[in-house]
Amino acid sequence: MATNVKELLRSLVGGIEGVVGAAVVGMDGAAIEAMRVDQNFSIEEIAQEGAVASKVMEYMCQKVDGGPIDHIMLVAERYIILLAMAGQDYYVGIVINPRGNVGKARLQLRRFMPEIASVLNAGVI
Repeated sequence: MATNVKELLRSLVGGIEGVVGAAVVGMDGAAIEAMRVDQNFSIEEIAQEGAVASKVMEYMCQKVDGGPIDHIMLVAERYIILLAMAGQDYYVGIVINPRGNVGKARLQLRRFMPEIASVLNAGVI
């Protein structure tokens, strides 16, 4: 069992093919932990924008009484970005290349998010 956010993040992305980078980010946009698989991709540079996107989508869900966000998926030409909420104060972002395994990424997020949220809320960063 992983004891900190860094170990959890490493375990989460370990079995996902095509991962470019991943991060655990506070809703203030500050990266708590980040890892790059592709050294040319700067996951830290988009951390704040992920927080903004999460806030906008959360507001939209409130407007339609949709309940809390589980995750957001953005598909672009060069990347697939998954943002999953870890409570109200954090999110986990995973960036995958288009040939990556999105199904496995979503499965891993479901598997690891409760533990990541628990560790973050306990302050074991």
